[in-house]
Amino acid sequence: MHFDANDLKSLEEYLKLNHISKEEVCLVGSTTLSLIGIRNHNDIDIVIHSKNTNKNLSSHQFIERVNSPWSSLFSDDELIENSNLHILLNGFKFVVPELVYHKKAWHNRSKDKTDIIELNEYAIMNKEWNWKLILEFLPKPSFVKVFLQKIKNRYNLYNHKIRTYFRSAKYLHNDCVQMIPTNLLLSKQIVNSRFNRFDLIVRFMAIESCLNNENFGVNLYNKMQAERGGSAYKNPWKVFQELILRVKNKGLDSSLPILVNNDLHIVDGAHRLACALFFKEPFVAVKINRKLHFSPYGLNWFESNNFTTDELQLIENKRLTVFNDNHIYFEIVLWPSVADYFDEIQQKIADRFKILATKNHTNVNGFSTYLKALYQIDDIKDWKVEMKIKELAPYPKNIRIIKIEIPNPNFRYKENGQLISLEVEQLKKEIRLDYHDKVENYFHDIIIHIGDNYSHSQQSTKLI
Repeated sequence: MHFDANDLKSLEEYLKLNHISKEEVCLVGSTTLSLIGIRNHNDIDIVIHSKNTNKNLSSHQFIERVNSPWSSLFSDDELIENSNLHILLNGFKFVVPELVYHKKAWHNRSKDKTDIIELNEYAIMNKEWNWKLILEFLPKPSFVKVFLQKIKNRYNLYNHKIRTYFRSAKYLHNDCVQMIPTNLLLSKQIVNSRFNRFDLIVRFMAIESCLNNENFGVNLYNKMQAERGGSAYKNPWKVFQELILRVKNKGLDSSLPILVNNDLHIVDGAHRLACALFFKEPFVAVKINRKLHFSPYGLNWFESNNFTTDELQLIENKRLTVFNDNHIYFEIVLWPSVADYFDEIQQKIADRFKILATKNHTNVNGFSTYLKALYQIDDIKDWKVEMKIKELAPYPKNIRIIKIEIPNPNFRYKENGQLISLEVEQLKKEIRLDYHDKVENYFHDIIIHIGDNYSHSQQSTKLI
């Protein structure tokens, strides 16, 4: 817990000026929210012990004595005298957050509703929260209010689904040309939980060989084109070479979009996407035609068209490299609280998903800084991060980082507009459920962390 040191100094000077001991004062209201990290206070509201009621206090620009009693459950003297009703910091007393919750529940203004949401989350994450202090004294909503709230919740649910429907990439207008992340388009080439466009990888290998004056990738490309047949060009490799040099020198032409179907499966433009991947173009132009069908170029197509086992393995290895370079994976962090179960948890994960890499990091330097940076990616509020740091403090700073491949992440939109994989949500839920009983004094969310999407993976990989 922390509080603005300058504000405390100002308060101490104010109390001395008015000949009041800080032991006879309790800070109330938003100062407690500031203390526990939920939000900053704008002013300092205080209550003073009744023995000082006759004193005329001097005015101050942001320190104010509030009307007595501040709480409808306890007198101001009780707030000051009862150690169960306040939190101590540097000799100053702050009213407990439960009583702030109670007061806000009755006021129920817009800002109070926002604070209540945060306090509810704080209560879930804080083992010291005492609902018994206030539960029977909270306002009971009427039947009408409960009914109206249910209607409102149902409306919000359908409103969210409609918004998600129309902002989803696959529901773009047929004739719309949209710039989308190159790695997103690559990640969409999954059919029946398997990568369907190994021809992209062969094209990528051909570009690599072409620019390095090698033959292997070019030979693979020519072999693939011969097996495919039906090319519009007599010499497909020559035309591809011209495209490679043009993109290398001038970049990808966004006026020539890649044609995709309703699910963003490539219909036409695989050569251009391969160039975009190789030359690290961050975005590509796509145009959707819902009626067109994609071409099947899974690994089984290559198996059926005279590619050797060694060639297939090299193509798959290059796919893994391309996916890794484009951050098409999810990064898992197992926290120190489950260090004894790292291998067991990893096996549970491996039973469902392909593990791409795993690495232990022992005695992590700047562990708190790393944790803060990791959760900052997902815009987690500071007070929640501070609580995680506090609960992980007793453990040796050993973590395990695991990269996994999820063929069908099944993304949804969060309230903040960011994508999150439903598969990731389910995996985290299962691991926490399986292991929370094995963690002494378990605290919410100190077992596992997984990035919500590919962007999170890209950012988190850089941290460690």
